[in-house]
Amino acid sequence: MEKQKREELIIRYLCGEATQQEAAEVNQLIGTDSDFTNEFNQLNFAWKYSAMPRYDAEQDWLNICNRISLNTQNVSPLSYLVRIAAVITLFLSVSTALWFYWNVPGYGRWIVFETGASADSIVLPDESIVFLNRNSSLKFKSAFSQVDRLVSLKGEGYFNIANDQMHPFRVEVGPVSVKVLGTSFHLNGTRKDGIVELNVTHGSVLFSNNKESLKIKEGEWAIAGVKVMGKGYITNPNFISWKTGLLEFNNSPLNEVALALDRHFSEIESVKIDSDSDIFVTTKFQGQSLSEITEELSVHFQKKFILNKGILTITD
Repeated sequence: MEKQKREELIIRYLCGEATQQEAAEVNQLIGTDSDFTNEFNQLNFAWKYSAMPRYDAEQDWLNICNRISLNTQNVSPLSYLVRIAAVITLFLSVSTALWFYWNVPGYGRWIVFETGASADSIVLPDESIVFLNRNSSLKFKSAFSQVDRLVSLKGEGYFNIANDQMHPFRVEVGPVSVKVLGTSFHLNGTRKDGIVELNVTHGSVLFSNNKESLKIKEGEWAIAGVKVMGKGYITNPNFISWKTGLLEFNNSPLNEVALALDRHFSEIESVKIDSDSDIFVTTKFQGQSLSEITEELSVHFQKKFILNKGILTITD
């Protein structure tokens, strides 16, 4: 059946003007023809959830249905023009709603999950779980396609992906993408230089930019930008401290500790170290406040840790 004929049939059905034979045909096609079913769902959704603010949607639909008729015999030119105008109005309303449905996040098939001042998590349609750090967002379709499972990340997140060998999971973040079948990994796209950081905690992933791709395995990290890519072994245990609440330092220098604190605590906007230190610290914190942690670190490093207006200053 041609697309135009399918649309006319669906419109008559939704108007309640389809014959018994046409209604039976629609019901049969919904169960057997995937293309017809998709088009029916789109038109039905577009009308029910159309966001046209100037009109009473239900009343407009009834008015249009009352005006539409395929029989043009014994109809005055003015009435015929009115019917044409009604069809055009319906087409524009449906087209606008479909555009919103296909393109605008939060309206139809696209969903955007955002975090504010604290981290949060979400379960995706395939039962994968994504943990987002503060001030991050994840955009995805309300129903994944039959080809792959595509999401878009802004910010930082940890992904625990449900295994599906037939439908790869893809994450787009900045200039790079990650492709997996079922694994767990961390992504950080918050760096100002546009470099994306990846840490794989289980399985393996394919890390790509426009120039090349690298396979990153469990226990490895990688960075990538538009023109650069590299990898190594994970040595920083605190890349998901925002999720676990655990800060762990193993023979760590002052600058490494300061960077971990900066990433972990939202109240720290920047860190200023006024003097160097040759002391290395091994310790662990689980759920303590910033003041409690800096109090202990001041003893270890023999330094003063002072937070003032978002700036953590470390001095002798």
